Amino acid sequence: MSSWFAVLTKPRLEAQAQLCLVRQDYECLYPRIKRSVRTAAGMTVRTESLFPRYLFLRVDPSVQSLAPVRSTRGVAGLVRFGGVPAEVPEAVIAQIKARMDVDSGFVQLQLPDLQPGAPVRIAQGPLEGIEGIFKAPAGLERVRVLLSLMGTEREVVVPKAALGGRI
Repeated sequence: MSSWFAVLTKPRLEAQAQLCLVRQDYECLYPRIKRSVRTAAGMTVRTESLFPRYLFLRVDPSVQSLAPVRSTRGVAGLVRFGGVPAEVPEAVIAQIKARMDVDSGFVQLQLPDLQPGAPVRIAQGPLEGIEGIFKAPAGLERVRVLLSLMGTEREVVVPKAALGGRI
């Protein structure tokens, strides 16, 4: 019976490892996301790995050997516990696949629906770690958050992706 296994890749070589594994007739899952980031040239969209340095491999060990995986270009090795390759539960893979867009293949991450007045924490960017109060959406990709900074309350607009969710 086939199972899913986690593969540890070399840094930033997930796509190369996936390509080489597929060429060897392994079934692979390489979940990726699109993320907006600020650069010197302005806001750009980057493609990033959902799990940096990891991808998933489906194989039936009684039919197809796992031995060639560790010598595949871009692969550092299989994730193992006690010398035994770690199996990833089918439910985890199903959850990832359920969030994948059929056309693009990218995983769609959804923040929980926030109600005005809900406490939130900013998880990335220059305001990382600061807690505030969700006020309202400010377009498709941004939200208004009330922050208490330097003894005064200020309303700021931050990318929706910068929120870490509810506190």
